[in-house]
Amino acid sequence: MDKLILTEKNVKLKVEASTWEEAVRAGAGMLVEQGCAKESYVDAIISSVKEFGPYIVIADGIAIPHTRPEKGALKIGCSLITLKEPVHFEGDESAVKVLICFSAVDNASHLDVLRMIMEFINEGMIDEIAKVDTYDELIKLINK
Repeated sequence: MDKLILTEKNVKLKVEASTWEEAVRAGAGMLVEQGCAKESYVDAIISSVKEFGPYIVIADGIAIPHTRPEKGALKIGCSLITLKEPVHFEGDESAVKVLICFSAVDNASHLDVLRMIMEFINEGMIDEIAKVDTYDELIKLINK
């Protein structure tokens, strides 16, 4: 990757979550901790999934929790979490084990995050990402 946007501050590995809501709160909550979004942003993601279905599950094993900027995004941000055990979203059979959450303040500022996500999917890296134990292992994997 040309531009590293994952840091030790926005990555958590082997997170324990028993439901998809807990997983989203863990990942998107990091956006709040980083000052990228308000708590209302996290609530809006969960409400949107309940209303529209699991639109954030974009491929087997990965979800990209996000919602409209006006729902509480303060600036561009992202987080990546892997789950100790996969979760399932109602209406989707995928066992989600990687969540890449992001916030954006407009329709274009998150394109770097989307490029990174598509690269992970296209390179078949989701299962490998889910298995790493340390931040250093993650960085080595995505930079190879």
